[in-house]
Order: sequence, then structure tokens, then C-alpha cells
Amino acid sequence: MSSLKNIQVSFPLLDKNITVEAGITVAEACSLVGFPQNLVCGGKGTCKKCLVTVRENGLVSEVLSCQHNVSNNIEILISKEAALSQILETSDNDELCFNPKIKVITIPFSELKTEMCSYDLETIRRVLDLPVTISALKVLQKCPSVFHSKENTLMNFVLFNNEIIDMIPTDSEFKAYGVAFDIGTTSVVGYLYNLTTGVLVNQYSSLNKQISFGGDVISRIDYASQSLSNLKELQNSILETVNNILSNLLYESKISLESVYDCVFCGNSTMSHLFLGINPINLGLSPFTGISKDAVILTASDLNINMNPLGRITFLPLLGGFVGADTTAVLLGLPKDDSYRLMIDLGTNGEIAVGNHHKYFVASTACGPALEGAGIHMGMRGTTGAIEKVAMVNNEIHCQVIGNAPPLGFCGSGIIDAIALLFREGLIYDRGNFIKDQALDAHPLKNRFKIDENGQRYFVIMFQEDNPNGKEMVITQKDIRQVQLAKAAIYTGCCLLIQNFGIQSHDLAEIVIAGAFGNYIDVENAQFIGLLPKFEGVPIRSIGNGAGTGAQLFLLSQDEAKRCEQIPKVTTHIELATDPNFSRTYMGNTTLGHNVIDIES
Repeated sequence: MSSLKNIQVSFPLLDKNITVEAGITVAEACSLVGFPQNLVCGGKGTCKKCLVTVRENGLVSEVLSCQHNVSNNIEILISKEAALSQILETSDNDELCFNPKIKVITIPFSELKTEMCSYDLETIRRVLDLPVTISALKVLQKCPSVFHSKENTLMNFVLFNNEIIDMIPTDSEFKAYGVAFDIGTTSVVGYLYNLTTGVLVNQYSSLNKQISFGGDVISRIDYASQSLSNLKELQNSILETVNNILSNLLYESKISLESVYDCVFCGNSTMSHLFLGINPINLGLSPFTGISKDAVILTASDLNINMNPLGRITFLPLLGGFVGADTTAVLLGLPKDDSYRLMIDLGTNGEIAVGNHHKYFVASTACGPALEGAGIHMGMRGTTGAIEKVAMVNNEIHCQVIGNAPPLGFCGSGIIDAIALLFREGLIYDRGNFIKDQALDAHPLKNRFKIDENGQRYFVIMFQEDNPNGKEMVITQKDIRQVQLAKAAIYTGCCLLIQNFGIQSHDLAEIVIAGAFGNYIDVENAQFIGLLPKFEGVPIRSIGNGAGTGAQLFLLSQDEAKRCEQIPKVTTHIELATDPNFSRTYMGNTTLGHNVIDIES
């Protein structure tokens, strides 16, 4: 049997050329060069979110990358800027008590004299005045040659808590580094720190390469559960994403990987299982159980992370069901007072928490896909070309586009703005349906209603002639329905969680919005359509990438790490799907601008 023919594939905007076997798809080729496409439907060709521009035989066209096979000398026209999502920068940690688990203690060799018939570790304990241990075989094996070295003047002991994890002889100051990672379903961001000074050196973000296997956790659970090789593929994808981020961080900062001794990770429950290579099948089946909620601490060599192999990696503890370590990290970053807060993390998956550092109730709700573009006719991630803001000025619709590029679609914040505009202008009823033609009368936006080939009405946000790429930007009836379902899940979940916790809305000090979507959303518009709760006298604020902030706190402070370990012990997970009040009030809360549930009653 003859082997498959090799063909050439070019990525001119990335300055890359690869050789692949005939028969692979454009999406698979994109993954090979580090830019996986967002296969929301798992590559079935139904979501149409993976459209890519290609040039074949001199002709430029837009193809569905998961369905279109590569041809010889095809040019795939994706750019780095278009491929990368907007990643939110974390807030400052100016008040942090810097006290990382990784410490470097430097001692002159002249002080390291072991007495006759004694032991080197006893000498180290005496000089460091610490009850240190050495448990790693590789460090024990390394000790005879480096501890008695005559070639250097200084010995650097690298400690993880009170365990010596490395010994490095030098003649000058040695610096250790650590990286905090927030593993999102769609994107991953890493923050590189100097663990000697506590200074943020660099940060870098990338798409989670697992999106090639599906845009949400359910599709990835389904894929991983089919076979051991599928599970390994998903694990390798996230490890490759992490290693690529590390490579970029270290290359740009001119730091060697041998200097990185600590990596801290947070992510939802599914991301945790897949990162560790644990089959997540039971997370997707009632009663939605995982393996363990405890923090997992490993050596870097256990997972082949591109850092010092003697270094440590920690995945933060989980909280229950689909509420994972990302929520733990967000809660870690909240104020440490006794005030009650409602926290809403709006990402690909939605997590909710209520309480204070003494006691939390948490829950998850299926809100994310529509708010991140999935299931929306012209929806897309928050990348270059996405309409992120829509506003009405002097009877004209104005759009703000990421990267100031010709618009290609709507990201979540743009979708919310567009629907709020339609509702505010009286162009849709509170039940979400477009108003009837005869009710439009002399409305200045009347001419923006059109009918598609299936006889369905839609609304034009931007006409073809106003868009440099010649595309109409539209909102369909189905788009509005998708947002209604998402907003009902979020609002109902918030109110029921407050009820279950045993307080009323006026007991809240504030509502806190976490996640990239929460940062870019227009809060007034979100409250206007009933997506976010609006309680009298309760302010609402965005904290940005709260998960990333919490992971950094854990990396930089042993005090914060101890607090993090306590969070699961004071947290109760509530499964909303089994609450009869949820199903009873959910559909009523699909109404725009008015929610039927009253948490005061």
C-alpha cells in the first residue's frame, strides 16, 4: 500500500511553510502551525465559526476550515493578530505580602564545611537555620558533586517551602522565576514573575489548542471519553499550548527555562482533568462527579512542562461540578472583609458565587457559548474584526470594531449592545420577537429590517456599502433567542443562589463581574435587557481577569496560598439543574428587561 502524497501548504501572513500529507483539512493544517481554529461544533461543519480565507490556483475564497481539504501549494491567509483573542490584563497586586513558596538562599562555599563523619544535609540545616529536607532522588544524587565543588564561590539552595529542590553553584546572584497560568476553555494566559524580587517580567497569551476538538467543555468531555488516544490528544494540546506560552515568555525575556521553578495553574473542572490526563467522563454524566477537589502538586518532569524539571507545578483546588479552580482563584482575589458579594464569571462557561471569605455558595450555569459568539449567526470571538460596541447617535448606528478593522462579526459585548439597542428603540418586544411591520410606522430604522431567502426577518446593524469588506452585519431572530436563554440562566442562577445562601439583595455590598467578557460588556446595557441583576443600592464593578489575578496571588504569597487551600472547605456547591425553582422560573426570565423571579419574597 503506497503512502499518502506529501503536499506543500503556505501561511504567507505568518511567514510559515509546512509539508503535510494529502487529505488533511485546513483546520488541521492551522493547528500544525500553532493557530487552531475555533471548532465550536467539534468539526462537524455546522457552526460555521471556522471560516478561513485561502488562495488556491490564484483564486481567493473563504472556506469552512474543518471541511475543506488542503491542496498542493494552497495559501492559508490567517494572521497572528487575527488569530489571537483579546486577553485581559490582570489588576495590580500592590498590597500583596511577597512571600513565594520558591526561595533562593545563597551561601558562600566557605561557610559550608561538613564535620568529619557527619552529613552534608546537617550542615545545610545549620547554616540555613531551617528544618529543610531533600526528598527528590535526583537532588540527592546531584548533591555530592555540587556541594563539594571547588570551582565556584557561591551555593544557591532553591527551596519549595522547606524542601530543597535544587542546588546550583555560581559566582554571581542566581534568580528563580515562576509563571501563573489561567487556562480558559478558549484562551490561556501566562504571567512570568521574578521570584527573587516579585516583579512581573512578562505576560503572554494564546488560544487553547483544545478548541480544535470543540468550543465548549461538553464537546471535549465527549471526545476525551471515546478513547484513551483521544484523551491523550486533548492533554497534549493543552500541554503544547502551555509550553508554547512558556517558550515565548522566556525567549522575549531572555531567561533560560532552567530558571523557572514554579508554575501555578487554574482552570475549570474539565480543564483540570484534561491537563492532568484524567478522563472527565463522569463530569458530563449525572451526578457530575470528578476525581478530587484537592490541589495537585507535581514535579515539572511529570508532565514534561518546559521549565526546570526539578521545579514544581500546582493546579489549584476545585469547588464542585463544573465550578473549578478558576472560580477558586477569583474568590482568592476578592476583598478579605466580611461583606457579602455576588460574583459572576462570564466566560465560555458561567460560574456564580455568593458570600464572603467565611462562607461561599457556588454554582455553574450554561451561559457562555452565545455570549462568546457560538450559536450566533455572525458571532465570533473577541479578535480583530469583531464588533465590540454598538450605539445609537443621532438616529445613526455606530459600531466600534476591535483593531479598527473592517467588521467580520460580533463578539459577546457587541451582541449585547445590539440587542439592547433594538429593545431600547422599541424594535423588539420584551418577549424577544421583532415588532411587526405595521407597528414600525415612521421609525428612522425601519429600512434596516430585511427578509432572508427562508422568509425570516433580520435586522441590519451595518449595510454592505458601509463595510469595506462588503458584508452586511446583521442580527437575526435566532440570535436574540440565544441571548435570551443565556440571560435567563445567568439571572435565575444568581437569584436562586442568593436565596439558597439565606440573604436578600440589599445585604450585598456589591456585584463583581469577572472574566474578559465581563470586562468589555456595557453593564448598563446588560442590566437593561436583564442579563445582569440590578438591585437597588448595590453597585456593580468589573475586576477583569479575576482567575489570572488569583493564580498570581497564589504564586507570589504563601499566605495567599494557605487562604486558597481553605476556600474549598468553606464553599458549598449548589446544583441548579436539580432545583425545582430553576426550571419553574427560567423560561419566565427569558423576557427582556423584566425578570419574574423576586428574591425578596
